[in-house]
Amino acid sequence: MTDWNILSQPNFIGMANYQKLLTDQVARVTLFNTFYFTMISVPINVILTLVLAVLLNQKLRGISFYRTAYYMPVITASVAVSLMFMWILASNGLLNQLLGSVGLKPVKWLTDAKIALNSVIGVTIWKGLGMNMIIFLAALQDIPNELLEAASIDGANRFQQFTRIIVPLISPVIFFVTITGVIGSFQSFDLVYNMTGGGPGHATTVIGYYIWQQAFKYLHMGYGAALAYVVFIAILILTLIQWVLRKRWVYSEE
Repeated sequence: MTDWNILSQPNFIGMANYQKLLTDQVARVTLFNTFYFTMISVPINVILTLVLAVLLNQKLRGISFYRTAYYMPVITASVAVSLMFMWILASNGLLNQLLGSVGLKPVKWLTDAKIALNSVIGVTIWKGLGMNMIIFLAALQDIPNELLEAASIDGANRFQQFTRIIVPLISPVIFFVTITGVIGSFQSFDLVYNMTGGGPGHATTVIGYYIWQQAFKYLHMGYGAALAYVVFIAILILTLIQWVLRKRWVYSEE
């Protein structure tokens, strides 16, 4: 509730920052981008990591190598990941060269307003696969083999075992991963900052980056704080909605 640029004394301005937020078109675009980022990245991440965990829960030769390889992006610095994909997705980058080799036109992965945000989402999903994979893998290894063996004797195939036994039993873990995924998507910053700087235009500007931009680039600390409170309220509401709906699909032993 202040007008403060860090260098001078803050001036109390009441609800003016929140009123400004209602008329800020960039903030609207940013919130839309953030919700889009969340709705696309979270479901894909949950589904891919669950499938990946099931595949890596098998007794295969060299399975430890594969588990380690999929987890490596998680502990790799965001700057390194950003630079790597900026090279891959550049106009004359590796991906466009591969497309050209099969006769396809190059794609402006990071400079086309209609594609750039999806490119960032793709990199975000790739970097975060290992974390949820480890969580799901731990949950899968906690399922008693006797249940799966009994289902197999009763004639259940692999898909039926997965949908009728595995998914219900690990539904609390799916719920946890979903909530943390939503919270993490609202906090997305580093890949956007490094790869696109919020551009082209504001096509990849998400709320975390916009808060930083207002507070530390333009020194609108009061407005940045107001945006942060809006994000807090949005995350709280989404978390409460998921918490209420969990009773309809999360398995409980009570």
